[in-house]
Amino acid sequence: MRVEKRKEDDAMDKMWICKTCGVEIAASAKSCLSCGAKNKPPVYKRIWFWLFVALVVIPVVGGIVGMGGDTNSANLSDETVSSTEKVVSTKSSVFDGDCGMVASAEMGPSSIGYPEWTISITNTTEQEISAVLFYAVPCGVYGDEIAGGKSQNKLYTDTAIGAGKSDSIRYQFMKDNVKTLKLYVYSVYFADGTVWGDQDATKPTILNNGAAIEVPGQS
Repeated sequence: MRVEKRKEDDAMDKMWICKTCGVEIAASAKSCLSCGAKNKPPVYKRIWFWLFVALVVIPVVGGIVGMGGDTNSANLSDETVSSTEKVVSTKSSVFDGDCGMVASAEMGPSSIGYPEWTISITNTTEQEISAVLFYAVPCGVYGDEIAGGKSQNKLYTDTAIGAGKSDSIRYQFMKDNVKTLKLYVYSVYFADGTVWGDQDATKPTILNNGAAIEVPGQS
């Protein structure tokens, strides 16, 4: 009984509905016994349909998805570049205009034989200068930077310089192989609270945006 029942179920599973007249016919029948219409299997059961999907549809869909990903990546890259440009622009803007002072420097040996330089500063504004930050790059006889040692690259003075007044400051390197110097002003603080430059500037920012002071080398 179970075998006969399974055969009946299999037979039912293989019955189709004629698309022309609606009569139930066997799936294996070549034509409808009622109306004579040809019994064609569904498109999705034909081999050529799946070949078409594999060779055409899937590659096209994959290409569209890939293009969308590239577009999103490009947009993200553009946003990153724009953000970076804004940061650079903000950093550079604090160095715009006159730093409010003119300076010159002379270099020579100190009383104990180490390189020493004197910076002369003149305040060209109507405000008192409260502090100035310098960045010094010591160089050898060929102009190459001398790194390390006990020298301090970032120098500071808080000697007040009145409007239109001048003053001088002396610094010394404890290395006798320093023959010349590259000197930059990277921050000037005024008594009214205004500031030119950036006291937290990095070395690359200072070298690109700071106010350079010419320092003649020693013989």
